[in-house]
Amino acid sequence: MFMPSTSKGCKKRGEEISPTREGSSNSSQVIESSIECIDLESSLPDKQTAINMQPTGTKKQQEDSPSREHQKSIENHSNKEMEKNIEKTSRDLEKGQLEMSHKRKNKDEYDEVMEKYESGGGGGGGGGGGRRSADNKGKEGKGQGNSSSHKLYKKVTPRKSPKKSTQMEKNGHEKCKEASNLRSILASAAERRIKATVPSSSKAVSSTHQLSPDLFEDEDTDNRTKMGEQEVHWRGSPLSSLTTLSSTNLNLPSVSPSPTHTVMVKLPLSTSGPALPHPTSYTDVWDQHHVRMPCSPRSQYPLSKNSDVIVSRWSVICQALCRDMSSVEDFQKVVLEYNTRYASKWKFRGLQYLLERELEEEESEHFFHNTLPAIASLALRLPQLVTQAPPLLTKHTTHSVTFSQLQIASLLANAFFCTFPRRNAKGSETEYASYPDINFNRLFFHKEKRALEKLKCIINYFRRITIKEPTGNVTFTRQHISTSDLPSWLSCTNHLPRLHVDTVGLIEEAEGLLQVDFANKFLGGGVLGLGCVQEEIRFVLSPELLISRLFTQVLDNTEALIITGVEQFNSGNGYSSTFIWGGSCQDTTPRDLWGRRLCQVTAIDALHFTKQPQIQYRESFIKRELNKAYAGFRVLDKSTGAPIAVATGNWGCGAFRGNPRLKALIQLAACAYVGRDLAYFTFGDEKLRDDLVTMYIFLKENNVTVGALVQVLNQHGARGWGDGSDFFQYIYHSLRAYDSDTDSETTTTTKPLESDVPVSTHNSRGCPRVISDYFKRSGPSTSRSSSSSSSTSHKNPQSKPLPQSSYVTEGGAAIKDSLSEEKILQVLSECDRLIEGQKSKDKMSAECFSTSDDKHVRDACDRVLSKGEKRDNQGKEGMRRDEKKNKVLQSTGEPSRLLSVLDEIDTEVS
Repeated sequence: MFMPSTSKGCKKRGEEISPTREGSSNSSQVIESSIECIDLESSLPDKQTAINMQPTGTKKQQEDSPSREHQKSIENHSNKEMEKNIEKTSRDLEKGQLEMSHKRKNKDEYDEVMEKYESGGGGGGGGGGGRRSADNKGKEGKGQGNSSSHKLYKKVTPRKSPKKSTQMEKNGHEKCKEASNLRSILASAAERRIKATVPSSSKAVSSTHQLSPDLFEDEDTDNRTKMGEQEVHWRGSPLSSLTTLSSTNLNLPSVSPSPTHTVMVKLPLSTSGPALPHPTSYTDVWDQHHVRMPCSPRSQYPLSKNSDVIVSRWSVICQALCRDMSSVEDFQKVVLEYNTRYASKWKFRGLQYLLERELEEEESEHFFHNTLPAIASLALRLPQLVTQAPPLLTKHTTHSVTFSQLQIASLLANAFFCTFPRRNAKGSETEYASYPDINFNRLFFHKEKRALEKLKCIINYFRRITIKEPTGNVTFTRQHISTSDLPSWLSCTNHLPRLHVDTVGLIEEAEGLLQVDFANKFLGGGVLGLGCVQEEIRFVLSPELLISRLFTQVLDNTEALIITGVEQFNSGNGYSSTFIWGGSCQDTTPRDLWGRRLCQVTAIDALHFTKQPQIQYRESFIKRELNKAYAGFRVLDKSTGAPIAVATGNWGCGAFRGNPRLKALIQLAACAYVGRDLAYFTFGDEKLRDDLVTMYIFLKENNVTVGALVQVLNQHGARGWGDGSDFFQYIYHSLRAYDSDTDSETTTTTKPLESDVPVSTHNSRGCPRVISDYFKRSGPSTSRSSSSSSSTSHKNPQSKPLPQSSYVTEGGAAIKDSLSEEKILQVLSECDRLIEGQKSKDKMSAECFSTSDDKHVRDACDRVLSKGEKRDNQGKEGMRRDEKKNKVLQSTGEPSRLLSVLDEIDTEVS
């Protein structure tokens, strides 16, 4: 699977050119006999050959020809010679003196010559070619008439000889068969040793916490263990083994008023219906630390465009929303009545296109007659539902706000009617320049398909909550990590947690996990515009997330927003321009003691690397992303229960041009630091899934800590020229050297290396690595203390502990086997590389041996005209040539040598 085997295909091709012993014997007899006939024909005098090449006359002339009797004597003599050769060939086969490869060469060589000979390229041998065909037909039809003689002996127009020799095809088949044999021996021997070294009394994992299918499972393995009719799409630990939110594991802080937690509802919560607001009556606050509410008496507005009379803006809003709205034009007039300065800028053509062209007439009528008036009524209830101004979640603060779902609905209804003051002005000097926009006017403008589909989601949300009021609560927490509280990544000794990697499924479908929102630093990104990627889609599927734009200032480098209790109202399909509303979603997620859905979302923003993606490997940027992930993954203060797993994916890897493999390791390291498991969704990328699990197994089997992993990430970026193409390969080589150094110590230490990790694809002599290098440790490190060196200098380097392959247990620990699956996969890959290199060498050699067509035909005719002794010499010479061609392959990847390496491993382990 990590390296699909090609042995099956090679075997089939080999079978096509490798007949059974019995079939090959018969074929060889025919070939040998036919060659003898050609020898006899070619030995005829030139005069006789000239007679045979002349056009035939009438039947009577043919019968009176004096050469008829002579020709019969030749045929009788040839038949006797054929019988002798058949007997000789049979004796040779019985004694085992002829090899299958030799016979195939004779057949290929003969077919090549006869093809050229019959096409006229053989000069004087053309008659012999015709006679060979006549003999074959005589055997099959048991008779040959004059018509046959006429057809066989007529002169053939010369053709151009074939461009490619069958010798090249034969070499390809043989090399493919060698590759098949080599890979089969490797895979079977490695699997046999792995199975043999696992004690029967100990299981790698429990039945409910097994690893994904065996890394050696291959499509062409007949005796493989099937994992069911349905193809397995995940690798690593099962999703069910990860810690989740549940009634027995409420890994959440409680809802209680405090200086760092503003509760907008009355406690204790009501057992029936929506939670009552707190305080009971509206209390106005109008300052830079709170949301400026539309219903505030301090929000004022001029009575008319040129009037100096100032009135309460909320009164203007109430009058406008009480009017009848039966069309988009009416709706637009209402909105612009208290936003007069934008009358020439705001156009609601997108909303108009949706309601007049996209939706059915009945749906449009229902919207104008039912849904829109209900939204207006909900907006006007704002002073009764939200009785205090919510605090702004500003930079460098950690604060939480808890709303009822009905309060969020009323606030969003006001955003729908664009009532929030001071939120429309743009510019770096405006009051809310560092906040996302909240009024929906931009969403109403765009007619693009994705914008219309987002509008459908929002309209469906309002339709549902106006028909049946929601009764739950939602908490928004801005988490800031101060500089003094940031992790010391290089000194972290935590080991990696459990990892689940899946190609199907979505983050929002991972129930009970901490779901990552690939956020913009301005929460929601382009959700109210044309943006329609991961964050924007998540916000319209759960529109309650939109309200975070009202009070959340732009996120800093060590900050995240965690939302607890959000409900999903819509389902969707597609992505970006292909996104469509998938209908209404009935969220059945259970609630906690405070009426919040057991769903937690963390919004973390990745860095932009659109213009210079290569700089993302620098240490400063890696540290920034680590700190950002830590801010989003750290368990909230006063939380109870065990930390739940994180559900994430290719964070910052779309338009931001991040490397998904780098981002995956960063998130894995952050999860390890805070003690969370990780579920990673690759969104259909199977190669990424397999690469991540391969790397994860490698890290686990070498007991790599968070500090060691972060250090090698920094060292990779310190080179300054890497583009990420060798990212994983660098880690493999670097951590092998690190692991070799740690093995030379007498005591186990978890402190990461302080010196640079050497990286090379060559051994100490400057030669390329061979297959056996993957099974051997490096010598003792010279960078350790003198006491450590002295304790290991007298030992044989090959007697060091071998790399252990690991399986993830329920507790995240690794159960080790004697042979690394990763090493075996690398061996198989190395075999492919060696064989491909040998193929190219053979091809170059064959091109050097090739000559012009005429010379090639003359040489082939000489080989055909030679006697039996000369053919035997050619057979021996051919076998010597094969041995010479296989010399490089045998010296670097001989199966017996590989098996001996595996035997050495067994000996060392025992």
